[in-house]
Amino acid sequence: MSRCTGTRMLVVAAVVGAVGVPGPARADLIDDAWKRGNEAYLRGDYPTAVAAYEQLDRQGIAAADLVYNLGTAYYRQGQVGRAIWAWERTVALDPDAEDARYNLDRARKAVARRVQDKIEGADRDPLWIRAVTELALSTETWLFAGLYVAFFVALALRLRSRRAQAGTGEESPLWGALAAIFGVASALAAALLVGRVALARTPFAIVLPDQAAVKEGADANYRTAFEVHAGLRVRMLDHDQGWVRVRLANGLEGWVPERDIGAL
Repeated sequence: MSRCTGTRMLVVAAVVGAVGVPGPARADLIDDAWKRGNEAYLRGDYPTAVAAYEQLDRQGIAAADLVYNLGTAYYRQGQVGRAIWAWERTVALDPDAEDARYNLDRARKAVARRVQDKIEGADRDPLWIRAVTELALSTETWLFAGLYVAFFVALALRLRSRRAQAGTGEESPLWGALAAIFGVASALAAALLVGRVALARTPFAIVLPDQAAVKEGADANYRTAFEVHAGLRVRMLDHDQGWVRVRLANGLEGWVPERDIGAL
């Protein structure tokens, strides 16, 4: 399967269980839409493929294979912003989806090559986001657990060493230094995990059209403050009658129509 072109297989029974709707009729409907989408994709009928995949997506089926295929169909249609949105969701559902990560990198580079009047700093995530996502969540968890245990082991050995040398008036600084190092390191690892939790609760979205005007207020009659391009990640701050106030990574804020962004 070539990247940005292929589709993935989906286990229908697992999807039915994921949405909590039992019964063979439900499975048949999902299977039919899935086959229709894959067959349309393979014969190059991307609008039909998108319609079939979106039908499943609207039903709340949280499956990485589904949104991955939706992304490839969008990309084939030239809807790069929607493709990036779908692949971002794929990675959120399956952090080990290397093909989706590869496609995201290619798509973002393609957008960067054609974007004019690029806003400086808009594409780069804030430092805290880059810090907390540098490692996989499982790695951060095990790192914190290991450092936390090491801190208490070093602390216990320091106390044991102090008792053993109580009569000599001498004390080795080794275990105290190690306890301090492991204590600081475990606190930093804990901060990474707290940052992960904060990030998970932060509502982000992806810009869908090739170009979208960001207004100074929640109405089309307001002056355009600046424009954003397809695939840009923005933070959602507020909603007002079909408009969303967004913030870019560089701190710029404004309002865009809700239809122009896809929530992550």
